[in-house]
Amino acid sequence: MSKYKLPNEILKIENADKKFHESWHKGRDICDFPHPVRIAILGKVGLGKSTIAKNIFLRSQASDNPYEQLIIIHGSDSTKEFDDLEPTMILNDIPDPQDLTQNDKKTMIIIDDFEMSGLPKQSLKNLSSLFRFVSSHHNISVIICYQSFFQVPAIIKKCCNVFIIYRPNDRDELGTIARRVGMTKKDMLYIFDNFMKEKRDTLCIDMTENSPAELRKNLFTPIMKNDD
Repeated sequence: MSKYKLPNEILKIENADKKFHESWHKGRDICDFPHPVRIAILGKVGLGKSTIAKNIFLRSQASDNPYEQLIIIHGSDSTKEFDDLEPTMILNDIPDPQDLTQNDKKTMIIIDDFEMSGLPKQSLKNLSSLFRFVSSHHNISVIICYQSFFQVPAIIKKCCNVFIIYRPNDRDELGTIARRVGMTKKDMLYIFDNFMKEKRDTLCIDMTENSPAELRKNLFTPIMKNDD
């Protein structure tokens, strides 16, 4: 018989690959999402998705633990849209996971204006690895800006823990997003009909652990649920 006795509860066993994981704490900026985070910003062309991505990155840069690297993945490797953030590099394809697994620096990857329909199988495989294993085990947060929830690959929708949504043309899209994030279609439509009045208003759905505000208007204003 073993001389050891285990308590009747799940033991917390530290994962060496996840020592860099951050958490919410008192005083943390509401827009400084704990690293690593996977964010999808969804909205039509010209509404300001890139601007929101930049603001999220800059909030972290103003914290006590800023990102050490910024990688931009863009439809054009000659884009100057992110020059004001002084990115470490700009790529026009999804990198091989093996090129990222040696990373030991806190890194943000922003994928913007990148066409995902018709991607080669290898690029889709790389994208899947980035959002799953690479992000959680190799010190990388990811923001992806895209026009439609329907067109985002399924693995990304499963792995993202923050969604920032502009009002889509198709109300059914809101219902689909609601199901993905554990909301009812009725609640989702109510929020957009009553709080998202302006063209560039966004709903932030924050599913990070212990989030101080799971639902927010324009990143900063909490939306409180009325249980009555």
